[in-house]
Amino acid sequence: MTTQFQHLSTFTSPVQQNQNPEKSVEQCKHIMKRTPFDLSGVFLAIIPLHFASSEALPSTKCHEQERSALLEFKQSLFHPEPENRPSWARSDPSKLESWKPEDADCCSWKGVECDVGTGYVTGLDLSLSCLSGPIDSNASLFRLTRLRSLNLAWNSFERSQIPSAIGDLVELTSLNLSMSGFGGQIPSQVLKLTNLSSLDLSENAALELRNPSMETLVQRLTKLEHLDLSSVNVSAPFPDIVANLSSLTSLVLRDCDLRGTFPTTIFELPRLQLLDLGYNPELSGHLPEFHLHSPMKSLSLGRTNCSGNIPSSIGNLTQLTTLVLQGSKFLGEIPSSIGKLVQLPLLILSMNQLSGEIPASLINLTNLFYLDLNHNQLTGQIPAGITGLTRLTYLDLSFNRLTGPIPQDISNLENLFVLNLQSNNLNGTLRLDVALKLQNLNLLLLSFNEFSSIIEPHMSTSLPNLFAFGLASSNLSELPIFLSYQSRLEWLDLSQNSIYGPTPSWFLNVSTTRLGYLNLSRNLITSFAAIKWLDLVTLDLRYNDIQGLLPLPPKTIEVYLVSDNKLSGEISSEMCQLSSIKMLDLSTNKLTGVIPPCLSNLSKTLSVLSLDGNDLYGRFPQLENDVCALKMIDVSDNQLQGSLPRGLTNCSSLEFVNFGNNQILDTFPSWMGSLSELKVLILRSNRFHGAIREPEARDQFPDLRIVDVSMNNFSGSLPSEYFGIWSAMKVHDAYDARYYGNSTSYLPIYDFEEEYDYSMTIMNKGIATEYQMILSYLTMIDLSSNSFIGEIPNSVGSLTELHLLNLSNNALTGSIPSSLANLTVLESLDLSSNELSGMIPPALTQLSFLSLFNVSDNHLSGPIPQAGQFSIFPNDSYGGNLGLAPYTTIWCIHRKGLWDVV
Repeated sequence: MTTQFQHLSTFTSPVQQNQNPEKSVEQCKHIMKRTPFDLSGVFLAIIPLHFASSEALPSTKCHEQERSALLEFKQSLFHPEPENRPSWARSDPSKLESWKPEDADCCSWKGVECDVGTGYVTGLDLSLSCLSGPIDSNASLFRLTRLRSLNLAWNSFERSQIPSAIGDLVELTSLNLSMSGFGGQIPSQVLKLTNLSSLDLSENAALELRNPSMETLVQRLTKLEHLDLSSVNVSAPFPDIVANLSSLTSLVLRDCDLRGTFPTTIFELPRLQLLDLGYNPELSGHLPEFHLHSPMKSLSLGRTNCSGNIPSSIGNLTQLTTLVLQGSKFLGEIPSSIGKLVQLPLLILSMNQLSGEIPASLINLTNLFYLDLNHNQLTGQIPAGITGLTRLTYLDLSFNRLTGPIPQDISNLENLFVLNLQSNNLNGTLRLDVALKLQNLNLLLLSFNEFSSIIEPHMSTSLPNLFAFGLASSNLSELPIFLSYQSRLEWLDLSQNSIYGPTPSWFLNVSTTRLGYLNLSRNLITSFAAIKWLDLVTLDLRYNDIQGLLPLPPKTIEVYLVSDNKLSGEISSEMCQLSSIKMLDLSTNKLTGVIPPCLSNLSKTLSVLSLDGNDLYGRFPQLENDVCALKMIDVSDNQLQGSLPRGLTNCSSLEFVNFGNNQILDTFPSWMGSLSELKVLILRSNRFHGAIREPEARDQFPDLRIVDVSMNNFSGSLPSEYFGIWSAMKVHDAYDARYYGNSTSYLPIYDFEEEYDYSMTIMNKGIATEYQMILSYLTMIDLSSNSFIGEIPNSVGSLTELHLLNLSNNALTGSIPSSLANLTVLESLDLSSNELSGMIPPALTQLSFLSLFNVSDNHLSGPIPQAGQFSIFPNDSYGGNLGLAPYTTIWCIHRKGLWDVV
């Protein structure tokens, strides 16, 4: 008897051939229990299960030497109480507990299958069997030389290598070592298993396939029907020879670091039903023209570098049950022929560059339960036909350009669990009363649209008990009253509205035992009473008008953001009890007093501390913990005194330090040079003094990109040695579109991440400029308004990625070095108010990005360059230099035996 079992999972199932059907069903149930609801990376695995006949078979006793080998193997690796395993990976020890020494017939043991005629062990299924510890080639397992099927999946072999003795089991047709904790190089002896039809080495992240290579593996194992190397480190171009495996029915090479281009001929394999090449971001390719009668049932190319159009011939894949193309570079319109895939339950085309309207033929996909088209460029209205897909449980059309209203018949989707329409241009009246008729609804995300008004549901109606609700930037003037009926809400975002006045008392009782994320930022809230949510993890109240004392969050809080309000009073020492805090932003308020010294105790968990823009005074607390998680400190624009805390040297992840505009009395913090992640150092407008001495080593400040120590009392020469070693200012950042900051996420069943961007104010082109976000490519040095003397060193010209350089208001002498012409991306150069002499180097006219140039109030002489950007600089860029003059044409005339200049 032969049958098929299908399941959805984020990995290939360890279900094997020749396995008991009841066992297979239980195993798949076990896997499904741990499957997250976010199916953005799923594929449909089609595994043939060949069940033995139910007719009674003659009993066969096993061979004694094999029985002994099995008992020895059990004794060496069986640990029925596995430690440190997540609950979803807990195994069932009953399988091996049935192996009794007093039982002479090992063929009756669970997981053991014997040949009826010979009594030799031919099948061994020890998946999920509490095996742990390293395994080597001396293991008694390899004395079972007649094995045709071996399954050791879902055990823990502690990153030991796959034993080379595996090659002695030459009769193997099926080998499953998935999720088993193997590591290192796959042994070349695997190439001896030329009878293999099924090979599953998936989900062993420490496993490598390099020597032999994947190409060699495929060349030798020509009988393969099922190959799964998910998460194995292949790190090689896609081997074209895979397209020669004519018997292949299932190929899963997910997350293998494959590169190059996969051949489209792979789609011509006559038996291929499942193809998953997802999560290989450097793997390119495109979809071919598909032929009729293709056996393809599952196609996953998500998170790759695949591009091009989705061909209209996709409609020829009439047996398709999974189509996952998310996170790639597909463009053009979604072909209407996709409506021919009437068996399709799962369609994920998110995070591409698809355009045009959502095709109304989707109405034919009546089996569809998961539809995800988010993060594209889709336009037009939401097709009314979607409301006829009554099996839908997941609908995500967010981050597109959709217009018009939400269809009123949306309430027909009675099975809908997730509805995400945020970040579109949807308009008209938002009928919350209609959407909230969906009794199974768990996530409702409608933020960042253009609704003109909102109709709430009647409180007498039955409402779904939501897990997450988002209605940010939706013209709300008050908190939605229906929230008072929500008892299991965990995630709530009502930011960027016009919610005015104090928070009503009823709101503080919403889901008091469940709420974990609350964002009310950018509203007009004036007061916030005692916080009553016991398990709150993230609270964002930034940019409101909240007055009074700082509200104390619960001790469970990890992210507490309350900047840009009107809070006053001191920071309570009770804040030091926030033992889980990761981000704390109290900036731009009216807080006074000292920073509680006990706040330094939070440095083990705290990664972001922003207290800038208050009236705090006294010393910054000393950081005495050996462990410091801080990445960002901003205490600028206060009245802090004393010296910088030397304990910052323990903060090895520190990226951003801003002590600007205080009264810090100290010398240059050369001791920070060991902080290898430090990118931004701002000490502007304090009482720093003395010379900036030579660095103690060549590897100091290796990642520094922004230095602002202006308006202090530094003296001595410019730090030429530092200019020579600030290597991050010399190399172009390949990820120059990133912003500096941290991210926080709290939405476990939906891939949600909120960015916390670092910000700063610096002098840019003579103007105090606020950067609410800082691009990683920005590099600048501001040493202005100090007492530096001597010449500008040539080494400054080695900082070729510098965008801003300000050395003004010092006592620098000598000439302007021509090496500044090497700063080819320089936008602003201010050398004003010094004692520089000589000419302006003509080579500076090569600086094509220069938009500010100021050398006023020096002792320069000679002609002013007129080429390039110098033709646009105003006259006051050169004022106070009596010897400077524009370039003029000089005529030399010979008369009366002498040369005369005209």
